Amino acid sequence: MNRALTRKNKDRLDRTIGQNIRAEREMRKMSREELAEALDLTVSHMGLMERGERGATALTLEKLAYVFDLKIDSLFAEPDKKSLSVKEGGDEALANRKKIASLLTRLNEKETEFVVHVISGMISLHLTRDLSTHEGYKK
Repeated sequence: MNRALTRKNKDRLDRTIGQNIRAEREMRKMSREELAEALDLTVSHMGLMERGERGATALTLEKLAYVFDLKIDSLFAEPDKKSLSVKEGGDEALANRKKIASLLTRLNEKETEFVVHVISGMISLHLTRDLSTHEGYKK
């Protein structure tokens, strides 16, 4: 792999991790100062990491996983561009989607399948009830 491509991949990864750190922090209603203190970093360093301008060390990633109570690999996950582009419901809806995604990262495969099954059933039931209130709906 050439040097430019390696640098490009590192920059992309730093931005992804930074976006995930900021999203997790905001979802938990933590200030940048509070998180920096928990990680034993300066607020300035924390801002650079959240913007993807500075990479997180392995030790910082370990501390983040502990503070956020999640698996380290969830900090590397590409943000779901589809959910980020959803406008309906504004910031609160987006925060709820991120909260659900964060909770799912803590489950094993079998637990995740169960939760997806339950949510799918709930959505189907909700859609059926919504449709039944409209005139002309035939069950």
